[in-house]
Amino acid sequence: MKTLMFILTGLVSWQAHALQVTVTIPPLAAMVKPYLTPDDTLTVLLSPGASPHGFQFRPSHLTALNEADLILTVGSGIDRWADKAIRQMMAERAASADDKTPTPVWVVMQKQPGLAVLPKRATADGGDAHQHGHEAHDAHDSHGHEETETQENQIHGDAQTVAPLKMDGHTWLSVHNAGLMIEAIGEAIATLKPQEAERIRAQQETNLVALAEADQAIQTQLASVEKVPYLVLHDAFQYFEKRYHLNNQGAIQVSAEVKPSVKRVLALRQRIQSNGIQCVFKEPQFSDKQLRYITRGLDVKIGELDPLGRNQSHQSYPEFIQGLAMQYRACLE
Repeated sequence: MKTLMFILTGLVSWQAHALQVTVTIPPLAAMVKPYLTPDDTLTVLLSPGASPHGFQFRPSHLTALNEADLILTVGSGIDRWADKAIRQMMAERAASADDKTPTPVWVVMQKQPGLAVLPKRATADGGDAHQHGHEAHDAHDSHGHEETETQENQIHGDAQTVAPLKMDGHTWLSVHNAGLMIEAIGEAIATLKPQEAERIRAQQETNLVALAEADQAIQTQLASVEKVPYLVLHDAFQYFEKRYHLNNQGAIQVSAEVKPSVKRVLALRQRIQSNGIQCVFKEPQFSDKQLRYITRGLDVKIGELDPLGRNQSHQSYPEFIQGLAMQYRACLE
């Protein structure tokens, strides 16, 4: 089992009790849910279907952090908005720690050994303006809209050394990375519930087998559409696309806040026609106004991809990743 790296302030003797688990985004909820018992409580800070852009803490969110035994974050731009609140809460809990209010375990997925991190693609459409727009958007909302042209073996090799602002933060969309995250979560819960360690480790193995089976099923499911060209609203899916050899021809959105220029609209419309684009994917977290404006009157299908998952309260991670594959296939076949 790979070494678990998490932030643990103080050495606490944990007694068997119902866990309070707080996670930042829905895919992490999908990873942890199979480990939990009916007595445990799971809180997701980012609601399914909501955008991490401009996230605002509500009192209920702060309560969930303050009462948590276990906190799970990605640790990239996707949920960097949570770091300050978590650190402040951890410091306050540590200062007043006693047997009744131990400091929680904070597991940062981005810190797991062996995690494969891809740098962002230099461009998604061959233009420096797009690169500049992405960097400006990243700085504005701390949400990693990052991309790269990297070989597939990086997904399954050692973790890449990438500067935080140059990395693609959607690391949970790699099945390799998801396996490491599932292992780390199992190790953390076994630490918190030592009396249930045997059950938790058995569940961990079950989760990893289910993930491997989902990976194989997706390879078969998408084999017939891997050459079909398409565009995405914003470039969030390269981990998934590289694993399954999909033919992404670029991203519509330079920035969620910037309306595309007439020149860019014409260039994208020309690309859709000249490259035989079959589908353009929108996302539920963002307005599709730009996308529909650009594709108006063109013979192209509109699909939807959800990198965060709308139904995570009901899904396991393998179900989430298979659902994403079904979204691809529904528009590309």
